[in-house]
Amino acid sequence: MTGGAGPKINMSSAATHTIRLRGPWQLQPLAATVLMADGTTQREARVLPPGATTQIPSDWSDSLGVDFRGRVLYSRRFGCPTGLEPADRVALLVERVDAVAQVAVNGHPLGEIRLADGERQWSIKRLLQDRNLLEITVELPRLTPHSTELPRPGREGRAGGLIGEVRLVITAG
Repeated sequence: MTGGAGPKINMSSAATHTIRLRGPWQLQPLAATVLMADGTTQREARVLPPGATTQIPSDWSDSLGVDFRGRVLYSRRFGCPTGLEPADRVALLVERVDAVAQVAVNGHPLGEIRLADGERQWSIKRLLQDRNLLEITVELPRLTPHSTELPRPGREGRAGGLIGEVRLVITAG
């Protein structure tokens, strides 16, 4: 779904339809960051790796390196699914991020998701336009001996990113 309208949805044949937003995603490092003792993050003066195009789910190790720690913007455009009925619902589902992310559609903030949260879902039908921009800002800051805890069970020493699927879930009304 890189140009024009989105896929034609025939909700009479199924109660739920899923559109996977695997890629291509633009990946742009915004800042190198460090986690402070009070739980806030601060920018570090470091040269950032260049941006890239990627597919998800995956971490940013192939694009930014396994050791990059900071804030990264993932962005992707998608068309509005056609054939939606007034009572149909459209949700954005983000499965997993590492470690913390802010999610927005067409400049409207939806909320935060953390690795420990598992998946999060937001209703987005009212925000949809013919062409849409999904932005997910993922942050995995560098830790120091004084940093607050950042739970990442099973992900210690690995790169951050969108490590789960991102989907549109359309449900007949």
